[in-house]
Amino acid sequence: MRTDTTVRDVMHREFLGVSESDPLAEAAALLVDEGTNCLVVLRGGEPVGRLGCRDALGALLDAGSLDTDGPTVGSVMGPPLPTVAPDDALAVVEERLVSEGADRVVAVDDGAAVGVVTAEDALAAGAPRTGNGAHDVVADEAALEDTRAADAPMAGTNGGIDPAVASSSTDASGSATQGVCESCGALVPDLVSANGQAVCPECRDV
Repeated sequence: MRTDTTVRDVMHREFLGVSESDPLAEAAALLVDEGTNCLVVLRGGEPVGRLGCRDALGALLDAGSLDTDGPTVGSVMGPPLPTVAPDDALAVVEERLVSEGADRVVAVDDGAAVGVVTAEDALAAGAPRTGNGAHDVVADEAALEDTRAADAPMAGTNGGIDPAVASSSTDASGSATQGVCESCGALVPDLVSANGQAVCPECRDV
């Protein structure tokens, strides 16, 4: 991960915002037209709430009408999105996304929203890059596969390495101890092989 990347480097300076007094039906139409799942609710330039697709749809269904005389954004908006400063490191964004359970943060400068960073932005910005001293992704992946082959030489049904073993750590006896489920992404103590994937017992039973 690049440790010198800041919020300012990756934030979207143009983002979708609405005010508390805007008709909910118009905000809902904006959600649909722009293909987004969340709008930042602003009071002047200050972020004071969020409007998600579920909140908007639920309120419109309860109102029983799409008339612009119906509910306003302010009457159904949720709490504000997590905020960060433009000069904060990318690691701060990642920490806020995880701790707040959000999919985006708002960059705030002097009390005003100046940008938005989504979880996808943070993931893309934090990915390894080739050149200039960064990791060579191809070389790293090749080295990882060599290590897995040496540590877990169990043949799978396709003639290769068994995915449940290849994706997990092993103890002294060679038994799988823990790994990341390829279906749900959870770190679990025991992986099993199902349909060519290393999955947790819960995903295997689905």
